[in-house]
This record gives sequence, structure tokens and C-alpha cells, in this order.
Amino acid sequence: MSRIENNREFADFVTLVTARSSSVVIGRPLPWPQSIAKWMRSQLLLIVMVIIPGLLGGIYYGFICADQYISETQFVVRSPNRNSAGLLSGFLQSTGFVRAQDDSYIVTQFIKSRAAVDALVEKDGLKEKLSRPEADFLSRYPLSWSEGNGEGLFKHYLDIINIRTDTGSGVTTLSVRAFRAEDAQRLASALVQHAEELINRLNDRARADAIRYAQVEVSDSQVRLSNMQKTLTDFRNRESLVDPTKQSTAALDMIARLSDDLAASKTRLAALDEQAPQSPQGEALRARVTAMERQISEERAHIVGNDGSMAPRIAQYEQLLLEREMAAKMLTSATVSLENAKIDAQRQQLYLERIADPNLPDHALYPKRIVAFSMLLAICFACFWITRFFINQVYEHAAQQ
Repeated sequence: MSRIENNREFADFVTLVTARSSSVVIGRPLPWPQSIAKWMRSQLLLIVMVIIPGLLGGIYYGFICADQYISETQFVVRSPNRNSAGLLSGFLQSTGFVRAQDDSYIVTQFIKSRAAVDALVEKDGLKEKLSRPEADFLSRYPLSWSEGNGEGLFKHYLDIINIRTDTGSGVTTLSVRAFRAEDAQRLASALVQHAEELINRLNDRARADAIRYAQVEVSDSQVRLSNMQKTLTDFRNRESLVDPTKQSTAALDMIARLSDDLAASKTRLAALDEQAPQSPQGEALRARVTAMERQISEERAHIVGNDGSMAPRIAQYEQLLLEREMAAKMLTSATVSLENAKIDAQRQQLYLERIADPNLPDHALYPKRIVAFSMLLAICFACFWITRFFINQVYEHAAQQ
């Protein structure tokens, strides 16, 4: 068995030597094209994953990539009646205004929204600024191999803006990139202007809502008071009474006077019966007493005692007066609320205060060619070593099988 294996190894060695001797003459170097081809075959993975991307990246970043300018602006959204903390906030609070951090986030989200893109396209020529002749084929909009659509424009827009808010001071910093310095400045200024318009719309809507609700309450109170006044007038016309309370008071005064006269007449009649029972004045006094008692009874019946008396009318009249008084108080309260709503609407306005206007850059900060090219090479080398490691693992696994 060992002899057979030795024979096979010897045959393989002879075959290998014969093959090498037939293609390469020992001691004579290969021509340089063949040497290069042989090296390229042996280093194909390195060429594909490192050298070619590196050359393409060097050509792009060295000769093709367009310069991009950055314009930066800072602003703060503040409100006159909110509490806050921080150095800048304390300064604003000492002047009567404080920052409105939640509303700063509203402005931030607006700048990152499609609404801002639509406003820039409609009023500020965003598409023209993103497709300048200076732009390279990888940075301009639209890309050479894609169509210009809303989604692509929105993604490209998000790539050229950067906005951040300092939670401590409430200051928002916005930076915009463009292929021309004046384009970057104009876009940054336009975004701040559109943000101010958004704040103004929020103020107008809040003010209009507050005043509208208060005005509705005033109108309802006025209608309620008018209806109550009309109901009271209808009652007076129907009952032919201006003020049942005053008329009942007059009737009570009459009853009181009649009662006094009746008491005096009874006293005189009692004295006359004791002193002169047969006096003819007695009959007259008795008739007078009887008449006054009957009149008192009629007057009392006119005030109270049945459905046609004054008591139900007085109760209804007092109820109408009470409802009219409540309607008047509600109108007064609604009017005060309307005035307070107008004052509060003025106090609760938001303000976008510019701390630094957009600057006109005089030097292109992007692209950072050396940094970008170094990162490209680092990524390519990392991918190369990872791929080579897996290939070696596959070969070793196959050899073990």
C-alpha cells in the first residue's frame, strides 16, 4: 500500500515539473505584460474591491466633485407668557419674553416637511438652484439616471439642510448647502421667512379662534337678553300691567288704609252702641263698616286667592325679571370675556427672533475631499479583508472535506 502511494506522489511531482518546464524556461524572467496579467489574476479581489473604487473615488473627488457653500442662520421662537430656564431664556424673560421650546420644534418640523419644499419651489426657485451648471452628476437634481419627481426632490432637499435646536437655550441653528454662495444665502433666508409666515398663521388662527368663541358667547347673550325683553313686553301687553309688583303694592296700601278706617269706624260704632244705642248714626256706621269690610275682601281677592288674582302674575313677572337679569349678567360677563380674549390673544403671540442672519459664504466648505477619499479607501479595505477572510474560510472548509 505504501509503495502505491509513493508511486502516485512521484507521478504527480513529475507531472508538475513537466507542466512548469513546458510553460516557463527556468532562469528566464517572464515578459512584463505576462507578469502584470499574472499579478492581476492573483490579486483580482484587491483590484475589484480596492484599486478600482479608489481610482474612481480619486478621479471624482479630485476633478469632478463640485464645490458646495454653506450659509448658516440662528433664531429663537419666543412667547411673552411662558416660563423657561437657561441663560438666554433668563435674559429674554427679563425683557418680558421667554422662549417657546415646543414651538421651536414646530418650526423645525416645518422646515423638514414637504410644505417647506413646496414653498421654496413655488416662490424661491429651489429646482433651479439644485440643478446649477456647477453641480456634478452625483450632486445635482435630478440625477442623470432618474426622473425628477416630488419624492426625489424632497430627499435631495433633506440632504442639503441641517437644523438643530439647543434644548438649553432654545436657539435653533439652520444651515443650507448650495452650489453657489448666493443660492445658499437665499435659501436659508427664504426658509426663515417661511417659518415666520407659519408663526404668523398660528398667531392669527389662535387669536381668531379665541375672539370668535368669545364673540359667539356675546352674540348668544345678546340674543338671550333680547328674547327675554320681548317676552317681558308681551307679558305686559297681554296682562295690561306695567309692573304687577307696584300695582300690588298700591293695592296693599289701599287695604292698609281701609283697615285703619275700618278699625276707626268699628271703634266709633262700639262707643256709639254703648252711649246711644238708638242713635241713627249707628246704622250709617254699620253700613260703612260693612262696605269697608267688603271692599277689603275684594281687594285681597284681587291680590291673592285665585288664578285671576295678582299673585300668579307677580310670580310670573318676577320670574321674567330674574331671567332678564341673568341674561344681562351673562352679557356683561361675555363682553368682559371678549375683551380679555383680545388682550390674551395679543399676549400669547409667538415671535421668531433672528439672532444671526444668513451669511454669504466666501469659501466652499464641502466636499471635504481628503476626508471623503480616506473614508472611501477605509471602507474598501474593510470590505476587501472581510471578503478575503470568508473566501479563505470557504477554501479551508472545502479542503477539509
